[in-house]
Amino acid sequence: MNATFLYRVAGSLLFVFAAANASWCFYFLHATASMTPVRFPFGHNGLSYAQIVFGLEVFCSLCVLFAAYLAWHLGALARTTPQAAGMLGWVLLAYQAAGTFVALFYLSGFAFVIAAVAAICTAWANSLAGSAPTTSTSASFTNAR
Repeated sequence: MNATFLYRVAGSLLFVFAAANASWCFYFLHATASMTPVRFPFGHNGLSYAQIVFGLEVFCSLCVLFAAYLAWHLGALARTTPQAAGMLGWVLLAYQAAGTFVALFYLSGFAFVIAAVAAICTAWANSLAGSAPTTSTSASFTNAR
């Protein structure tokens, strides 16, 4: 296994997680359509509970999509210049670890398994990318100074 493959697996799993979350959002929106909306005063318009939850879920889906893009981008960096990722891979791992704990306590077991496998792949890829030897071009560049 190399770091690029593991980052791509983590990115793909995060994409699946975001797609499942988005599909749940639309299911929730259709399920609450028959309910009588309770309005909360907010600004000039009142917002219903369903609108607030739907907005937060869409925002969460966008955050997970950004994490999927970031994991995919780190996979490209791991192939060309593994040291360029630096702390970004570990910050992504911390984000995924927090998401794993949220999935453990508040979401289904399937969501927890996807989040945990994505976090494990990211941790493994970070350790591989951090211990990867320098490429010949970067080694020759440092020797030329």
